[in-house]
Amino acid sequence: MNNKITILFIFSLCTFFTNYNSHAQSDSITFTIKEYPVYTPKTAAIYLVTSLNEWAPNDPNFQLKKNGKEYYIRLPKQAGSFQYKFTRGNWKSVEGNDVGEIKSNRVYDASSPNEIDIKILSWQDKAKQFLNRVQLVVQDVPDETPYDATLFVTGDFNDWRTNDVESKLNKHPDGNYYITLPIGVQKFNYKVTRGSWESVEGRENGRAIGNRVYDVSIDGWKKEIKVSSWEDLSGNTMTPYMFLLLLGAFQGIVLILSIFSIQDNNRQANLILMGLIFLTSIALMSRVAMYYRDMFHEFPKIYLVPELLLFLYSPLFYFYIKQLTDSESAKKDLFYRFVPFGMQIITYIPLLAMPNEEFINGVLDKEFNWLFNLFGGLGLLFNIYYWWKCKQVLDRQKVNNVEVLSEERNLNYLSGVTAVYAGCLIIWGMLYIVGSAHYLFDYNPQNLIEFLSDTLWFMIASISFVMGYYAMNQPEILRISEVINFPDNIPNTIVNSEKVEQEVVKELSSDLIAIKNDLAIKMGEECLYENARLTLPDLAKILETNTHDLSKVINDGYKKNFYDFVNSYRVEAFVDAVNGDTDNELTYLGHAYNVGFNSKTAFNRAFKKETSKTPTQYFSMLKTLTEVSK
Repeated sequence: MNNKITILFIFSLCTFFTNYNSHAQSDSITFTIKEYPVYTPKTAAIYLVTSLNEWAPNDPNFQLKKNGKEYYIRLPKQAGSFQYKFTRGNWKSVEGNDVGEIKSNRVYDASSPNEIDIKILSWQDKAKQFLNRVQLVVQDVPDETPYDATLFVTGDFNDWRTNDVESKLNKHPDGNYYITLPIGVQKFNYKVTRGSWESVEGRENGRAIGNRVYDVSIDGWKKEIKVSSWEDLSGNTMTPYMFLLLLGAFQGIVLILSIFSIQDNNRQANLILMGLIFLTSIALMSRVAMYYRDMFHEFPKIYLVPELLLFLYSPLFYFYIKQLTDSESAKKDLFYRFVPFGMQIITYIPLLAMPNEEFINGVLDKEFNWLFNLFGGLGLLFNIYYWWKCKQVLDRQKVNNVEVLSEERNLNYLSGVTAVYAGCLIIWGMLYIVGSAHYLFDYNPQNLIEFLSDTLWFMIASISFVMGYYAMNQPEILRISEVINFPDNIPNTIVNSEKVEQEVVKELSSDLIAIKNDLAIKMGEECLYENARLTLPDLAKILETNTHDLSKVINDGYKKNFYDFVNSYRVEAFVDAVNGDTDNELTYLGHAYNVGFNSKTAFNRAFKKETSKTPTQYFSMLKTLTEVSK
């Protein structure tokens, strides 16, 4: 019985308190500050300032209590309406609007709920310190910009909406476009549009521009920019730079067609050359195509085509030169030299399989730059190595020529192309130096990088010009190795004449002495030296011997290489011809050509090597000696 009375008493008591609290809450108003600025002092006292307390900014009876991270105050229910604000104890520290300026009074009326959640946007005393807002000013726009165009800023701060009303720039009477961005926007990527991605801003040449970057710590709170072009209005404009690249590409195609008409023994070498020029021409045309907005958006993967040159150009150029000097050895290591190119293709497969829109965004946002820079750096080292290999081959070719050829072959063509190649590598390396230096120095390298990149591609195009010029005007230079492959036992160094004088002439075998005697007769009686293109294999065939024995006879018997041996006969014949030309019917150069020299430079060099004098000095001395003897 007593238990039942106890339970009934507790139930009655709970009911009483529940009804009391419910009645109390219905007769009160609770203000709870749910959100407030992050810079609000942790020990701050916040007060409710209202018409109910005659707007006292620090009335202790209206100080809010703190519950965790929230502040709250409970007031008796009011029959009428009233206005209110919140302060931190004085009117300087009153709450403000979203930019820290004066905020209108809050209003409570009979229709307001009893539980009111508050969000304080700012404190006026700290707004200037913490609530600066980014202001963008577009000072200049392209001439073709429509007069009534509306400009917008699109960026990651507004989810890249191209026609966001809140991100519209306002045109002022001074002709500039202004926008002040929301609070908290301090570092972001952005672009300027005319309301769509089709009408987004571009570079000066009309090509897609990368995202701009705004960083308050670098740019400050106000930045003035210039729009160079609109993709939809100027993205298809042909520039002189693009024209030169296209000209280089078409020059390469014409060169390929012309090589087919050259009749020589270097078909394998010329096939490699045609492949090299074709690859370069395709890369140049792809480079130009990327400047056309519609082409780039329709076929964005064309962006990767120029990358093919990274690991293909240098091996092909090396094999071309190698084929001209040693057609057999050029094929031995063909496969493994293209392994880096295969690895590059495998690495790029995910990019090739990527949806076009995703790939375009990745290129414009520079998401793949790390990959391109990595392969670019490896490609640079790869090309430097092959440039060095090519130079070795050319140097060896120059040395071998004097052992097999009686003419001075003009290798300026390949030397010139190799020099341009070296220039490309230098600029390529400068791109990495400039790109890395901005981490150490406070500057934006984009313009310089673009200039160096354009120069690099212009030089690549110029290689086709060089090849085209020589192929059209001096096609014989594409027949450097029309002679039989150099024998393996021919020395690779030119004999030093001073050293030869100190050496004991080796005794030749009877067979070699017979060849030497026959050689002297043929050279003297048949004037074989008059053939400007006489080669060691040609002479061996005439003497019915082999190049090995003939080379040994010339090297050991005369202590000369083949080139100097034939030229010694030519110099002697030249002297006889000039002495016999009493009427001066021909110039020195005319007589030089008649005896087999193929250029003025080769003649002067050979004459001075044989006589230690120039032709003028020699014949002046000869005339003086003749007069003295009389």
